[in-house]
Amino acid sequence: MGGGGLLTGMRHVTWVLCAVSFVASAQEDPLTWFPLRVGTRWTYEHEWKSGNRNRPDVERWTSEETVTGWVRIPEGLVVEREVKEASNSTGQTVRTGYLVARDREPYLVHANCIYVIGEGWDRRNQSLSQSYQEYLAKGALPPDFCFPLETGRHWGNNDVPWSVEPARAGVASFLPQKYAGATHIFSSHFGSGGWEDVWFLKGAGIAGEHYIHNGTYDEYTKTLVSFTP
Repeated sequence: MGGGGLLTGMRHVTWVLCAVSFVASAQEDPLTWFPLRVGTRWTYEHEWKSGNRNRPDVERWTSEETVTGWVRIPEGLVVEREVKEASNSTGQTVRTGYLVARDREPYLVHANCIYVIGEGWDRRNQSLSQSYQEYLAKGALPPDFCFPLETGRHWGNNDVPWSVEPARAGVASFLPQKYAGATHIFSSHFGSGGWEDVWFLKGAGIAGEHYIHNGTYDEYTKTLVSFTP
């Protein structure tokens, strides 16, 4: 091979290696980021403020979240969860709003993303509902996480857009300092008028959440207390 041909061949090999490296970095196995093995357990502290913004009603409680099973389906892997809640500090009934209720829903690991399935999971038949399958195939469902979590990355849709970006000043004040290195994910439209911040630790999962409604006052935080792989 002549010098020009050798140089061209080397350039081609370099381009292929770069392309493979880019694809590998663009998509990673979600389970290397989010440990969802059966038996994995997280304990969280929760706080919910509502009512008068200056003198809000406050509820606090703890919960234990455990992965209870896997179901393999054509669309990916369904991870079933169980949540046990302790009595809250006020002695009142723990809130059962959307943010709290979705913690009980199974995850779907699909390609390099993870979805909270919600009502799309048919527990009896161990399958996704027909409508959920159709929306998933069309790419119409916003994932909760897409890996790797790299600054500047975006996913979701207009209903629930997500981006990996630096946290706004003061929004992480409730988190312990040990989570300062967690990756911050933000949605500027998590339901009508809602902002949702999530802090994620590779190899451990969700370290914290902060939700605030920018109309009627509702503010929620969730903080990781312990993690048992």
